[in-house]
Order: sequence, then C-alpha cells, then structure tokens
Amino acid sequence: MTTATRPAETTGTDRRLRGGAFLAEWTRLGQRRVWLPAIATTVLYAAVVTFALIATAQDRGPGVTISALSQSGGGTLAPSSAARFASVLLLAVFVGLSAGAFSKGTWRAALLHHPGRFGLAVGTFLARIAGLAVIVALLFVVGWATAAVVGPSQGVDTSAWTDAASWQSAAEDFLRVLGFGVGWALLGTAVGMATRSVPVGLAVAVLWAGPIENVLGDSFAFGQRWFPGLLLRYVVAPDSLGISLSNAELYGTLAAYGVVLLGVIAFLVGRRDVTS
Repeated sequence: MTTATRPAETTGTDRRLRGGAFLAEWTRLGQRRVWLPAIATTVLYAAVVTFALIATAQDRGPGVTISALSQSGGGTLAPSSAARFASVLLLAVFVGLSAGAFSKGTWRAALLHHPGRFGLAVGTFLARIAGLAVIVALLFVVGWATAAVVGPSQGVDTSAWTDAASWQSAAEDFLRVLGFGVGWALLGTAVGMATRSVPVGLAVAVLWAGPIENVLGDSFAFGQRWFPGLLLRYVVAPDSLGISLSNAELYGTLAAYGVVLLGVIAFLVGRRDVTS
C-alpha cells in the first residue's frame, strides 16, 4: 500500500514546493520598491508609444494605419504593436533576475527552504510570469485609454471599439503579447542561468538582441526566418515580416525554441553548482 501511494505523495510534495516557491517569489516581487517603478514605467511607456504610433499613422500602408485603428479591435492595436519595442528591456529584466539569484546567493538560500530544485525553479518562474501578465494588462488598459483620447483627433473612428468582436480581439492581442513576453523571459532566464553574472549576461543579451538580431537578422532572409527575437517580433508586429512565413511555421519554430530553452534551463537547474 505504501508503494502504491508514493507517486501521489511525491506529486503532492512537488506541488507544494512549487506553490511555496511561487508565493515566496511573488512576495519578493510584490514589494513597493519593485512595483512602483514597474507601474510608473509601464504607464509612461504605454501612453507615449501609443500616442506616437497613432500620431504617425497613415491612411494606408504597413504598420498601424487609420483604417486598421477604426475597425473592431482597433483600440488594442497600438498597445499590442508597442510591445515589440520592449524586447530588450524584457530580456534584460529576466537576465538580471536569473543571474542575480546566483550572484547574490538568493538561489542558494532558497534551496535551504525548498530542497527541490525543479519545483523551486518552476514556481519562481511562474511567479515572474504572473507579474509580467499584470504588467501586460496595465499596458493594454493605459494604451487603450490613450488611443481613445488621441484617436479621434487623428481621424480614427472609435465607435466599433466596444463591440463583441473588439473584446475578442483584445483577448487575442493580450495572449499574443503575453506569449511574446514569455518567449523573451525564457531566453533571458537561460542566458542568466548560463552566465550567472548580471554584467556578463546583460552584455551577451544586449549584443544578441541589438546588433546581431536587428542588423544582421533584418539584412538576411536566414535571420528573418530563424532568429528567435525576430520571430517573436513577428508575433506582435506581423507587418514587420519581410519574408513569406505561415503562422504554422512561425509558431512551430517558436515552440521548438521554447522546448530547447526549457531543456537548457532544466539542465542548468539540475547541474549547476550553487555552493560558490
């Protein structure tokens, strides 16, 4: 009987470890000194970038246009497009969180209370993603409000922004932006855990996300087809896609990258020494 119940007991223990790690990380991230700057930055970013996108919108062409803004779902078009400019920031934040946990001894100290490495890693990451979801929701609320104020003066018809199709489009936009953020979070977490140094991790991340992705990647069809940062950008800004790529190919490639990154993170979690 003891043998038969062991898998359930193990599963329950793992679940409690993940839950405890989630609450511990959420409590740490929930401090005023963390949330106030994050909220202020998000509000300012959403308002300024949404205003800029609408103010420069043309009647036709790629990107955010007057006609697209005037359709159902137009209220969340600008804030969802604004998310693409935050890729380097997202990468830097998650590199800092994961590398800092090693360099500051947070990871080692946490293992004293949560002996299961994988449960600790999963719970911690999920808490960070929950915080990201709150930030994305705030981005949409502020962006939608800014668009509603600025849009009419730029010739945007906002009458269709509150119909059922608009709410469905808003939910889809939210999920796409959240998926965009999760992709950068996985990449940043893997880089941070591999380097275990905030300066080194940030240098590697910024080098890749800046000149390599945006200069080399945009210049060659190979980069546009395979570079993960550009593929993530296409999720929130399909108009930036310079090659023929179906949704199945796009999301299939991103899913493959996600599996690889999860494997890398799992390997580092299980193998990394935490005594130094």
